[in-house]
Amino acid sequence: MPKQAQYILKRVLYSIITIFVLIFVTFILMHLMPGDPFSGQKALKPEVKAALYAKYGLDQPILVQLLRYIGNIFHGDLGVSLLDKRSVVSIIKTAFPVSAELGIRSLIFAFIMGLLLGIVAAVKRGTAWDTVAMLLALIGVSVPSFIIGALLQYFLGFKLFQATGNQVFTVMGWGPENSKILPSFALAFGSMASISRLMRTSMLDVLNQDYIKTAKAKGLSRSAIVMKHAVRNAITPVVTIMGPLVASVLTGTFVVENIFSIPGLGKYFVQSVQMNDYTTIAGTTLFFGSFLVFANLIVDIIYGLLDPRVKLSGDRE
Repeated sequence: MPKQAQYILKRVLYSIITIFVLIFVTFILMHLMPGDPFSGQKALKPEVKAALYAKYGLDQPILVQLLRYIGNIFHGDLGVSLLDKRSVVSIIKTAFPVSAELGIRSLIFAFIMGLLLGIVAAVKRGTAWDTVAMLLALIGVSVPSFIIGALLQYFLGFKLFQATGNQVFTVMGWGPENSKILPSFALAFGSMASISRLMRTSMLDVLNQDYIKTAKAKGLSRSAIVMKHAVRNAITPVVTIMGPLVASVLTGTFVVENIFSIPGLGKYFVQSVQMNDYTTIAGTTLFFGSFLVFANLIVDIIYGLLDPRVKLSGDRE
């Protein structure tokens, strides 16, 4: 089997194992949580509660429930929400497109602006441009997204409306285009900061390489050296963090969606944890986890194609 195929096969196998571990750990932890899906319904008689347990299979041992749940997964069945009474699959189909759009918008913004800030900071090292870019990066790394979101709501939503009389940005909901800008920016700010810092470090390292000095000696313009040679090689480390960044963006939607009252999947996840809705907890966790594992798998494969040294190190594992 070719080395490249072996590398991809290993990553796929690791991803499958990770998903099964996620299912097991999630199932155990949610049953260790205090209370149950029906504990908030005080008026339920013991016999009615026992009947509900039997209906949903909660009276069975955890291992039996787990095996049955895994069997249902292979048939595309994630169960029915114990509180919402809708199938978890239908909840995901309804809510995830909103979270996905928010996440994609945030990632695009973070990637483009992070690269630009990192490139400018490296090329203009020691100048005011470098200072401003790294100050923004420091703020993005230090300040949580929910504080960024609250500040954006206050200054660009409330204060700007008071000053102009026009609702330039809608601060609640997810509908018109002006309602999508602030939450996307709030979610992207931290990722943008991480990308810009890494891109700056990588660019500075590349700009000190011998082949860049040779390109300068040949009389190539600064823009040609930066865009054709430096950026192309400096961007490789940035690709490696895209998987974790997808994870941080998706988990960040939980908070941002609540702040901006966005009807995304994060809202259902938070509600399911608060109400001990086992099927929704397990289904949404499995969905988010599988999505993140798949994102990391794609990043690993792309990085392996970009950098042959990764395949060599993978052969020695």
